[in-house]
Amino acid sequence: MSTITSNNIANSSGITDENISFSKTWCEKQVIKGFSSICYYGTLTYTPSRCSNCGFTSETVKIIKYGTKLSRITLTKSANLPTYLFLKKQRFYCEGCHTTFTASSSLVKRNCFISKRVIQAISSEGQFISSEKDIAYRHSVSPTTVNRAIHQWSHQFKPSYGSLPAHLSMDEFKSVKSADSQISFIFTDARKHEIMDILPTRRLHHLKDYFLNYSYEARASVKTVVVDMNAPYTSLIRDVFPKAIVIIDRFHLVQLVMRSLNQTRIKLMNRYNTSRPEDKKVYRKLKSYWKLLLKNKTELSDSDYRYQRLFKGPKSSMGIIDYIMTLDVEFKATYQVAQNLLVAVQHKNISAYQTLVLSENKLISPQMKRSLRTLKKYLPEIANSFKYNDSNGHLEGINNKIKMIKRISFGYRNFTNFRNRILLGFNNKRVAS
Repeated sequence: MSTITSNNIANSSGITDENISFSKTWCEKQVIKGFSSICYYGTLTYTPSRCSNCGFTSETVKIIKYGTKLSRITLTKSANLPTYLFLKKQRFYCEGCHTTFTASSSLVKRNCFISKRVIQAISSEGQFISSEKDIAYRHSVSPTTVNRAIHQWSHQFKPSYGSLPAHLSMDEFKSVKSADSQISFIFTDARKHEIMDILPTRRLHHLKDYFLNYSYEARASVKTVVVDMNAPYTSLIRDVFPKAIVIIDRFHLVQLVMRSLNQTRIKLMNRYNTSRPEDKKVYRKLKSYWKLLLKNKTELSDSDYRYQRLFKGPKSSMGIIDYIMTLDVEFKATYQVAQNLLVAVQHKNISAYQTLVLSENKLISPQMKRSLRTLKKYLPEIANSFKYNDSNGHLEGINNKIKMIKRISFGYRNFTNFRNRILLGFNNKRVAS
């Protein structure tokens, strides 16, 4: 066969091993595993420099050719069809140790029948949201092979206990049943948004033992840690990061206030008897316009009138809010406190925020009073969120993607497999072969 033809075969099939030669009928279609497939036919042979068993060189002992062994190697798809290489591998006999060994190729790893390019393609595709079963189908391999490829890649990810980023973010997410309380712990680089590690539990003593594996110099280099309003986390940070400043994520304090406002709305709504026509009208308005009540007041309009079915006429968004404020004094006071807190957070006005949290307002609902007590408890940490721009926004996005990976994969049972899949899914670097 001419050199040009051999190069064409190598380019079309991705088989670049110079020790592989092709027969005259080098390619044909066959039905394999019930699918029409492209099959290449080649022979792997060369003169070995040493015995792979005893290590003696061919100059020291005689190594002779000893027949061939046929292997079917899975390649990357060609023309969207499963592609295989039927390779006759040369077998050798060493007269020094009286053993046989088989020729090896750069195409596949030793004792493996799936090419390195397929393994690399599986790992690369694992970075996107897709189930392992779908990846296996697209590459004509088994789901077990996909899981093994992901596990093989995970060995590249080893936390360095000698260093830590200066700015960290911590959170938890719903993991697998085998995890403690089904909740796992995740922490990231707050600036680069890279996952540092995922732990199977959020228990304080486990987290403390883990972080104490890092050197004191590494832990002392941490300047800020962003967390939610979770008491164990603040205790952990004080114990293991001697110089770190604790920052409560602004999203969580806004979420806490808005949740209290929504609970107050539901309590007010349930006071109305839906069996009475007049009460039912008010009930439906409180139920339908819940999103409007949670909006920042600056986003509302008092000039844009639109037809509102429940009011049977045109009404502006501010007009709807004004109507709801006339229904109950407690709800009006609670709404005003929530809006004032939103404005203080939005403009990073720490003095206004402290005044709202520390002042006593007897008119607000019990739900809002409870939330204000929580905000008062974490006031020093929340004050830091007004000084620094770091937040857990990126971590909330990571948790959302984790949920999507879990949902599209119909759940995971094993924490290690789930962790490996997450780490691969957020690996932005090129996957090594």
